[in-house]
This record gives sequence, structure tokens and C-alpha cells, in this order.
Amino acid sequence: MKFFEKGELRELWPFYIERFIAHILFFAPAFWTLQLQQNFTLFNIGVLWAVYSITAFVFEVPTGAVADIYGRKFSTLVGYLVCGISLIGLFFSSQFALSLVFFFLWAVGGTFISGAMDAWIVDRLKARRKSKLITDYYIKNHSLIGFGLFFSGFLGAYLVTKTGLNIIWMFAGLSFLVTFFILVFLKEYKVTKEKPESFGHIFVQAKKAIKYSMGHHVLMLLIFANFFAMLREAFGGDIVWQPFLRNLGLADYKFGLLFSGIAILGAVAPLFAKMLLGRFKNEKNYLAFLILMAIVLDVSVILVGRLPLGIAIFLAMFVVMGLFAPIYMGYFQKHIPSKMRATVISFNSMITSLSFVISFVLAGFFADLVGVQWTIALGAIFLVPAFFLYLKIKEKR
Repeated sequence: MKFFEKGELRELWPFYIERFIAHILFFAPAFWTLQLQQNFTLFNIGVLWAVYSITAFVFEVPTGAVADIYGRKFSTLVGYLVCGISLIGLFFSSQFALSLVFFFLWAVGGTFISGAMDAWIVDRLKARRKSKLITDYYIKNHSLIGFGLFFSGFLGAYLVTKTGLNIIWMFAGLSFLVTFFILVFLKEYKVTKEKPESFGHIFVQAKKAIKYSMGHHVLMLLIFANFFAMLREAFGGDIVWQPFLRNLGLADYKFGLLFSGIAILGAVAPLFAKMLLGRFKNEKNYLAFLILMAIVLDVSVILVGRLPLGIAIFLAMFVVMGLFAPIYMGYFQKHIPSKMRATVISFNSMITSLSFVISFVLAGFFADLVGVQWTIALGAIFLVPAFFLYLKIKEKR
């Protein structure tokens, strides 16, 4: 099995390099709940992520329209710069109010990236008649991120042991700035030839993209299925899993080593996604099957009483995610017209942010009320409607 298809590196090597290098520095997810717990309760942490999500919800579609109208490169670089500065700011922050400000700025920066980066890459491939590489890009993208994060886990474990948990924010900020400097010299394919006469055209573009998404049978069901899947995300994410594994006896620095294990699974699993997809009739059945597997894993957490079993289930969840994400994104992309690609992607991200607004506060509340173990299991409830929405998809011939 070839790792790269013919012509793939020639078109995508700058993006692949920045994915790999930047993620070596991005070990923050392995420790950020543990670091925030030094100053805040789990409910406070849930509020921080909810503020992040509310901000993303408000800014997603307008910034996606900015990318479609004024340029994907411009939007992407602004986003990476703002994210880098705000994360470095968290390194110096221990006050809740100031942390809220930096989470707000981090979210704003993320919205400039979320639709623009994918649209930049997909339309670059389409312009060069390389559309067949889109799914391959998402598979390799996840794999290279995983390989980068594999090394970052060891780096994180070493630095946290030597300097403390706060260092995660400094290196997270640097990871975004590294990407900025790698991509700043890269040209982009322009979809829009003329700029609008007024800034208000941004909202016209946003309205068109939302109307298109809600009127397209497949896109609409994918977006709503994603909403329910992301409701579950906070209930099965770092806000609960890190305290849960710490309660089972995992030392703080070992979260970096665990992160490396997660990363290598995340790197390898997508490589088998395309092969596994071939065993199903279509993408929707494949995605529904993986949702069902995630439900089983969430519920099984109730039975966990020892660290090895907890780690095994945790790693299995990341295998499912690694198999799911690239196929979902490739399936989603093939239904979007180029002229509104960034805005539609941002609309999907906005719906994701809305689900996080709800779920992070709820997950933090339930984690403090009934414990993190039962909170993880409760997340399975949200995956049930996602499962049936995938089965409901009917593609036109």
C-alpha cells in the first residue's frame, strides 16, 4: 500500500509539513484539564470551554464568508496568528476572568481557520484537477497529525516533569505561530475573482450557504448528526477522561506518554479507513457502524474499576475517531459547491460550537455532581439520534 498517491506530495507537501511539525509542539490536550484544575473546578472549566464554543458559534459563519470573499489564505493566517498569541497569553494567566478573555480570542482565531483552511486545500486540488486526492488528503492529514502528536507526547511528558503544567500553553501558542510562518509564503487558488462592494455582502454569502445546507438532503442530515455526536464529545472528552484516569492512578506526567499512544493510533487508524469503507455499501452505513461502536464503548465505562481497562477503552475510542473523521470529512466535502465551500464548512462548525455550548457546561456540572465515570456513560445518549440520522441518508443516483 502506497502512503502517497501520484502527484499528492507535489500539491500538498507544505500543508503536510506544517501539520507534522506544528503538532509536535501541540501537547496541550494531554494536560489542559489537569492544568486548569490547578485553579478552577470542573464546572469552571466547562464554562471556559462553553465561552469558547459560544464565541465560535457567533463568529463561524461570518468568518467563513470572509474566507470565501477575501481569500482563504488571508483568513487562515489571521486565525493562526490570533490563536498563537492568545494561547501564549494563557501561559501568563491564572485568573478566571483573564482566562475567559484568552479563550474568547482563541475561539475567534479558530473560526478564521476552520472553514478557510479546508476550502483552501480542497479548491487547490480541484483547480489542478486532483479532486480524487481529497479523501486521501483527509486520511494523510489525520495520520501526519497523529505522528506529530506521538512525538509531542514524549516532549510534553519531559517538559511538564521539568517545568510544570503551565508550559503547555507556551508550546501550544508556538505551534500556531510555526504554521503561520510555513504557510505565509504559499500561494492560493482564488475562487472569487471580484471583491464585494460592501462588507454587508459577507452576510448575504452566509445566508446563501445556510439556505443551501438546509435544503440539501445529505448535508442537512450530516450537519444534524454531527450536532448530536458533538453533544457527546464533551461527555467523552478531556474534561472528564483526564480526571477519570487520574482517579484510577495515572500520574500527571504519564498523560504525555498516553498522549503519544493515542497519537500513534490516530496516525495509523485513518490509513485503514479507506480499506474498511470498502466493506460497507456506502459512507453512511460505515459512519453509522462507527457511531454504534462509540455507544458501546461509552456505556462500557460503567464497568471500569482498574487503570488498564480504563486506558484500553480510552484508546479504543480514539481508534473509532481515527476511522470516522477522514471519511466523514471527505463525504461532507463532496456535496459542497466551491463558491460557498468555506462558508458551509463554517456553518457546520457553528453547529458544532452550539452543541459544545450546551454540552461543556452540562458535562462539567454532571462531573462535579455524579462523578466523571457516569458522565462519560451518559454521553452515549446523544449518539443514539446521530446513529439513526446517518441511516436516514438517501443519496440521489
